[in-house]
Amino acid sequence: MTLDTNTVLFLPGLGSRPDPWDEQLSALPDGFAGLAPEIPGLDQAGTPGGFTFVGAARALCDLLDQQGVERAHLCGLSLGGMVATQFTLDFPERVASLVLSGSQARPHPVLMRIARRGVRLLPERAARSRWMTKAMWLGALQVISEVNFRGRLASIHAPTLVLCGSRDLVNLPAARELAATIPNAKLRIVPRVGHPWNHQQPELFSRTIAEFYAGLPSEGSHHG
Repeated sequence: MTLDTNTVLFLPGLGSRPDPWDEQLSALPDGFAGLAPEIPGLDQAGTPGGFTFVGAARALCDLLDQQGVERAHLCGLSLGGMVATQFTLDFPERVASLVLSGSQARPHPVLMRIARRGVRLLPERAARSRWMTKAMWLGALQVISEVNFRGRLASIHAPTLVLCGSRDLVNLPAARELAATIPNAKLRIVPRVGHPWNHQQPELFSRTIAEFYAGLPSEGSHHG
């Protein structure tokens, strides 16, 4: 990976399939390269303290160091968007731009309780069908339920694109809040798609982020 390459760090949602970003990685514009790691620490989410947003952000910063990447474009879906937000708050100098799709600023406590209750009722086999154990799901959901970025969003100055599918009703209010609170953020509600629309409409997702990257000022898209 050369130092003049724009690097996009793709971060997946909770329980996402192992190759969630393959379509986007193969469709990046010329001059861009992609990294698509798992969320660091998520495999330890069933252990108290095993997964934290701060720890995940730190591990991703270490990954960029290992790859020789000084600044990256972050693109996260759902949980990945929340981790990308944490990274941007903790390491603003490492972020060239930010794309948040179906993400949250402060997950609704009632909805989080319902989600955890639903997982508790699942057979272990059903939980594992989404590449996580039941304990990992419950641990991750507990950590997610405690996040509150609201007081810090105004400090984000990276160019930001907030995305949400029009059918992703749970996350639409959060998308509007994120776009209204983050300076220089643009909001795009994507018609006729739901939450994991990078899978449902991969070409549209890839085209949407490519247009965003093409519109960035040169200093915003310069890669260290």
